[in-house]
Amino acid sequence: MAGSKKFRNKICVYCRKNNSTTADHVFPRKLFQTHERDNLPKVPSCTECNNAKSKLEHYITATLPFGATHDNAKTALSVDVSKRLSKNQKLHRELENSYSRKQIPDSQLGTRSALTISLDFKKLDELCAYIAIGLMWHHWEKLLPLNCSHKAFTPSGYGLEIIDGLFNTASQNRVNKILGDNTVRYKGMLSDIDKGMSVWAIQLLGGITIADNNFSNVFENSFVAVITGSATTLEMIELV
Repeated sequence: MAGSKKFRNKICVYCRKNNSTTADHVFPRKLFQTHERDNLPKVPSCTECNNAKSKLEHYITATLPFGATHDNAKTALSVDVSKRLSKNQKLHRELENSYSRKQIPDSQLGTRSALTISLDFKKLDELCAYIAIGLMWHHWEKLLPLNCSHKAFTPSGYGLEIIDGLFNTASQNRVNKILGDNTVRYKGMLSDIDKGMSVWAIQLLGGITIADNNFSNVFENSFVAVITGSATTLEMIELV
């Protein structure tokens, strides 16, 4: 992807080491329908980080629409995913082999039958970590310090309480956005006093329904939480 000049020869937002060679869309453009793609966030990226992030995007844009609940969910699955999987037969076979129908808990029906697929949540978490680091620069032109890292995860009930508490931290740096037709929702907070500490809630395609391995816990309209900060800060945050 050829980047505009304003994004070249800067520090790569993601690795914070290499010079940037291109403009990277923070959110994968393929998550959005064509009419939604104007003015999506972009940041400076080096070739290495751009390639690594693109591999995650290829997987997520071909799998996440199976659980999409946003306004364009039907088109995202029936049209967009069909095209992508026709070009990636290996992934197509992997997904076919993971298809199953399970009885999952339902607040109104007790249980209901649902078609499920296996999703590599590590890849989803890794992509959302890239996204959070990119959004720090996009909104506040702040690079994550080199001595800082991140935690990315789908919160449990207890984890939701932790995230809510972190969002209540006093800060002047806050953002709450919707992109496209509810295709992406996110909110973020960057600490005023703890350098590099930020917290993000990122919901893609309306939030998918996820369950643990035995389907005893089901989370609808889920999101990925990302926390950035120093090793000391992250160690102090107990997540379940």
